[in-house]
Amino acid sequence: MIAFLTLCYCAVLFLLVKAKIIRLTTFWKASPVLWLIVLFVFLFIPMQWGAPGGPVRSYMNVIEIIPNVTGEVVDVPVKPLVPLEKGTLLFQIDPLPYQAIVDQKKAALAEARQTVPQLEAAYLAAKASVAEAEALRDRSQDDFQRYQQANANAVAAGATSTPFSESDVEQRRLTYLASEASLDRAKASENQALLAFNSEIDGVNTSVARLEADLRKAEFDLEQTSVRAPTDGVVLALTLRPGQRVANLPLRSWMAFAPISSRRVVAAIPQTRMRFVEPGQTAEVTFSVRPGKIYSAEVESLVLMTAAGQIPPNGVLPSLSSHHGPNEDVGVVLKLLDPDTPVREIVGGAGGTSAIYTENVQATHIIRRVMIRMEAWLNYVRPN
Repeated sequence: MIAFLTLCYCAVLFLLVKAKIIRLTTFWKASPVLWLIVLFVFLFIPMQWGAPGGPVRSYMNVIEIIPNVTGEVVDVPVKPLVPLEKGTLLFQIDPLPYQAIVDQKKAALAEARQTVPQLEAAYLAAKASVAEAEALRDRSQDDFQRYQQANANAVAAGATSTPFSESDVEQRRLTYLASEASLDRAKASENQALLAFNSEIDGVNTSVARLEADLRKAEFDLEQTSVRAPTDGVVLALTLRPGQRVANLPLRSWMAFAPISSRRVVAAIPQTRMRFVEPGQTAEVTFSVRPGKIYSAEVESLVLMTAAGQIPPNGVLPSLSSHHGPNEDVGVVLKLLDPDTPVREIVGGAGGTSAIYTENVQATHIIRRVMIRMEAWLNYVRPN
């Protein structure tokens, strides 16, 4: 740009000399050098921090699409690099095995729900059995006590013989003890039936609650056979085809998806030119992929970290020697102001040039605007 303005000055000087408005003295012969120095000192040096510029790169985050279930792919309806809305079907895994599991869980749940009235009936039957065992116990106890008391009364009266033999009394005693054991067994069965009937969690039978949880898991797995777009974006690399078997292992991804909202344009500005750059300032960007076009932007944020300032987590003491240049570029995130810019227009990885207009040395903004427009038109003729 300095050379261009200097050539313009020389052309004007030539015309003035030809028109005999000025005489070509030694001063005017040396004036192009003076003009060059004045431009450099008073315009282009202040422009480096008043309207800094630098190369830009368009970045897009990539989401690795890994299904939550394993199975055979039966359909891949999407196409690569075509904008998709959130929830669009990316690929379909064969749902038949998972539908069968859902049907099985539904049947088991229905059976478990029918079991709850059966458990109540079993508890009532066990309770009736206890009452029956108590009656039998009381009757056998009365018989045993009656036989035993009759013999005791006969002995007390001085009778030479008892009305019942010892064998009969012992038989009634054993019958009574057996009825006691039957009653204990009936009470244990009643407690067991009561525990099974009252086994609940949050007011739901535990078997029913477990099968309901299994059914929800099975329905979730069935739903996950339809792998959908996590957000608005595009599919980048699409090599997946029907018939391929996919797994829910995080060892590899089956599709690469780039969210549109994650597109960021980052400008690389040297540290010496960053002193007045702040978020919210206006900027302009031109991309090599779109020659002759200028995109309006604004500074969204500053990347306050460089590769030289990053310490990786390891046990090695970082060296203080300079591995990078002392003026390593700092990233400035730019936000394109046109939200309707198509994804195909600025692809991920697109390179170009940026210009940031600060609130300082605003006279230099005109030169920077001319320079970035010259850069945009030069993209038509650049070989790479």
